[in-house]
Amino acid sequence: MELSRTDPQTKNNSIFQLETIIAIGLASFLFLLPFHLVIKGMIPGPIGTYWKELLLGILIILWLLRCLISRKFLFSGSPIDWAVLIYLAFMVLRLILDRSGWVAAWGFYISIMYLPVFWLVPTALHLHSIIPAQKLEGEENVYQESIIEQWIIWLLVIMVAAGTIIAIGGILEFFLDIPLWPSSEILQRQGFADVFIYNTQIRRVYFTLDSPTALANTLAMLLPLALVLPFVLKQTWSRIFAVLASILIAACIVLTFSRGIWVAVLCGLIVMVVLGVFRKWNWKPVIIILGTVVIISIIWVIAVFSKQDDEFAGYRGVLELSSSEYLGLPLKNTSSSLLQVEPEFGTLIKQSWSISDPLTGQDDIREVLYQHPLENGKAEIIYRVDLPESSALRFSIALSPEVWTPDMGDGASFQIYILDTQSPENGEFIFVRYINPKMNPSDQRWRNYLIDLSPWAGKPVEIQLITEAGPNADWSFDWAGWSDLQIVTVDPEYLVSASNENAILRHTSSILDWARDETNRDRIVAWNLSLESWRNAIFWGNGLGTTGVAALRAQPETAIVTESQVLKGLVELGIPGFLLLAFLWFQIAMTSFLAYQRASNPKIQILLIGVIISLLIVFIEGLVYQNLEVKQVNAYFWTNVGVLAVLYRLADR
Repeated sequence: MELSRTDPQTKNNSIFQLETIIAIGLASFLFLLPFHLVIKGMIPGPIGTYWKELLLGILIILWLLRCLISRKFLFSGSPIDWAVLIYLAFMVLRLILDRSGWVAAWGFYISIMYLPVFWLVPTALHLHSIIPAQKLEGEENVYQESIIEQWIIWLLVIMVAAGTIIAIGGILEFFLDIPLWPSSEILQRQGFADVFIYNTQIRRVYFTLDSPTALANTLAMLLPLALVLPFVLKQTWSRIFAVLASILIAACIVLTFSRGIWVAVLCGLIVMVVLGVFRKWNWKPVIIILGTVVIISIIWVIAVFSKQDDEFAGYRGVLELSSSEYLGLPLKNTSSSLLQVEPEFGTLIKQSWSISDPLTGQDDIREVLYQHPLENGKAEIIYRVDLPESSALRFSIALSPEVWTPDMGDGASFQIYILDTQSPENGEFIFVRYINPKMNPSDQRWRNYLIDLSPWAGKPVEIQLITEAGPNADWSFDWAGWSDLQIVTVDPEYLVSASNENAILRHTSSILDWARDETNRDRIVAWNLSLESWRNAIFWGNGLGTTGVAALRAQPETAIVTESQVLKGLVELGIPGFLLLAFLWFQIAMTSFLAYQRASNPKIQILLIGVIISLLIVFIEGLVYQNLEVKQVNAYFWTNVGVLAVLYRLADR
């Protein structure tokens, strides 16, 4: 049968229908994936948990059936195919050779996750049935390209629509100041479902995803796709939708307060403008991109001024300090340690704990007041002291390293309640902090604090030290300890400077503060631990599933989080795996370059720009975060790589 204008897509109607079913299934998969936690909550059991794997499995079976009809594997036909096949073969080889049971199995799953989407995309877009082996010429060629372009556009629209919905949810979450779909993962990790900018009460939104960083990474991939849609959509209403989607997605990215994504998006937008100028776009695309930057800036300014009150500033008389700051406090005077004084109430049990400093690697040995929560409630120890002027309480908290494994409890809450003995009705909690080193590697150290006590200066007060079981009321193995516990006199200016600083301004400026910012220091710690782990197996790596999500599920007692997709590959797969990942990214970059260089169709050029910038953002963020472990990012990444391969084929025609 010859191709005709009445049926240009396929030689066989059944093949076209099969590919359409694959397209509908893939579109449903991509649209529903951001709402996985909602589906999981509504449909209990394995189906709610693994619906996405089941749907993907069905699509793979249909793809194999389509390959069987053609009597060959229908890959993308781009240079990326070989890189993906070699990477997949190496993953299978590692799964066989590592022989680590469920550890390697989880690692294999996390490593390849939604990789088959890469080959599903060309089939779903009818690339194989519309474009025959020989190149068509003239009008028929243009007509076929137009059909594929429309399928690509609709696939991007579906992903952007899903991103717009979760962006709206995130924005509502910020202004309503409540988590709209509380994450069980966050609840387990920190004892409550809220996520705030470090040491503040300014909310970081995550809506239906697992964390603010996961939401930010997902939306950052979709933003460039939303930005190019107004130039490829025909109807006015659809262009308006694309513009509004871009605004909402950009706004929500700001409200996640994920600084790494801020940097990655800014770099991506700069490259987007450069590519537009290179291709001699007219002024409209550049205006829209610059307008997006303006909108991001406006949202950021609104957030700054809406959260500038003391209520949100984060400084409520409590400062968390790095080890160097803690040891170098500008103290005027230090009274005797509370550890040397018998408490008014409770039993003083002293122990000596050694916890390795994750930055220096040196053992930090401190004397602690040991306080295990009670089975039937809180454990309390009360001190009565007379506070001098400009006084503060200097102390550290930790759980004993002997109980850092997940089978030993669920962490503990440390609380301090202060009571003016002359006005007992005015007592208040001045410190509440839940730590769980069993689930949070960043809690596997001394947490150092300074609390301003100047409001009670010159008064006799009761300082009540309280420990309580974690969120599951599991008090077993909650070996909690308070270290140092000193009443000190601090320069008032030191505390005033902290209280006058706007929290969002501080959070933004701390992007480059790798010496004092606690979250940046946590990332440095993760990198140091990752490199140390890699040095134990430099060439072959430690094996699949030894880092990240897979390790936390399969062997949490030895799990490390690399905070870098690059380091994850190096630690798990060694030098061969690292080189294969580098080769994969090299092929993606070369395919992007060749496709963009050869494309003469303006619509294909614009689509290429959106896809290339989306992949660039993934690459940049992957340097400082293991972003491909996020389900949504992984699926959209392989979708974009598949679309890139299709656009490469079109540009090559």
